[in-house]
Amino acid sequence: MGFLGPSDDETLLRAAITFLLGTADVDQVVYLGDARFLEGATDRWTVELGLGTDEAFLVRTLDVALSDSAEAIEELLARDVLTSRLAQVRKLPPAPARAVELVDDRVVLIVHDKAVLDEEDIANASLIVYGQSTEASLRRFGKRAFFTPGPLKGNRVGIVEATDDGVFAVLCDLATGATVLREPLAAATTKLTVAG
Repeated sequence: MGFLGPSDDETLLRAAITFLLGTADVDQVVYLGDARFLEGATDRWTVELGLGTDEAFLVRTLDVALSDSAEAIEELLARDVLTSRLAQVRKLPPAPARAVELVDDRVVLIVHDKAVLDEEDIANASLIVYGQSTEASLRRFGKRAFFTPGPLKGNRVGIVEATDDGVFAVLCDLATGATVLREPLAAATTKLTVAG
């Protein structure tokens, strides 16, 4: 799962989405900023790709197949894949609501502003991912961690990945694609009380 911090730069947003869905090959991307900005940016991108509906794709495919080269067909198919993958970009629910995901056995709580969380929210989460921040960071408090990629203009994106070795919070540099932080998250623990 990939995370994008707030942004007002559509070009940078597109680059970050392309990196997370392509190079990093995440299953979904969560945008941690203003949902209206994300909706407008992805709608404009879909229109530019020219394949927003199945009918538009079929019409364009027929045109390309009848008159263009193999390279044009490959480009059309790549644009179709990108258009389909844009559906994997998610927005947060309006505050004070929050999103919850289960990654392996870890509860990941996702919000724009962590100030809306109460003690019970935090107690039940292994990882809190948030967007409102001035810079990327990962801070641990016991078995819990708070993780943010920071604003997108900082050229960082976040990833939570489950591997055979555990669940990791990953921070990548968007400009180079390099991993700048990869930290394991504590395993979830179950509390059991036995009454006697």
